[in-house]
Amino acid sequence: MLYWILRWILLVVLRFLYACLGGIRFEGREWVPRKGGVLITPNHISDADPTAVGLALPRACYFMAKEELFQIRLLGPFLRIMRTFPVRRYSADRSALAHAERLLRQGEAVVIFPEGQLSEDGSLQELLPGALLVAQRTGVPIVPTIVEGTDRLIPYGQLIPRHAGRRIVVRFGPPVTFAELAGEHRGSNALRVAAQRLREILLDLQQGYVDSRAGSSNSASGSARAAL
Repeated sequence: MLYWILRWILLVVLRFLYACLGGIRFEGREWVPRKGGVLITPNHISDADPTAVGLALPRACYFMAKEELFQIRLLGPFLRIMRTFPVRRYSADRSALAHAERLLRQGEAVVIFPEGQLSEDGSLQELLPGALLVAQRTGVPIVPTIVEGTDRLIPYGQLIPRHAGRRIVVRFGPPVTFAELAGEHRGSNALRVAAQRLREILLDLQQGYVDSRAGSSNSASGSARAAL
């Protein structure tokens, strides 16, 4: 109950703040399954990314976040209440990955930033295998996600938000499975190929909204886009 109350309050506050700081637009929300386990894999260009993605998602979700945040007084307990769980960066944190797998098998939405760290210059980095390994083991769909403009809101190395200058964009792409990404490859090579292909999808998604049902891009309308 506490989570749902705090989540409602947080969404109201975030909507107001984003509207004041340049606005935010959601694209492709129809690609996010409303039920069942799903893995959301955004790029990571700013400390504001989790709030932007959380606001854009049409359903409640869990976040994987660096364990250092949980060592901050008050913030750590708040993050846990808000369905965020820690991961040790730069290591194969089996506990965090296993927890993500359990949540996905229980039908939850889980957000994992597959780059594993912030991009200093905003470019898409190579993807780490962790998120792909979770997708492989659970078989849930992956929703590629691109965030644009949050690095203007909170630039790398800074903590205080500023006006973004124009609307931030959170763009969801069509779901894809690990099997589709890996193709005929197996073992560690399958993880490498899947990570490479997911990165290529994210790069394509940076170029604009993609509606594979219509076979077109940059042509979203109606329910495909929502703006604040």
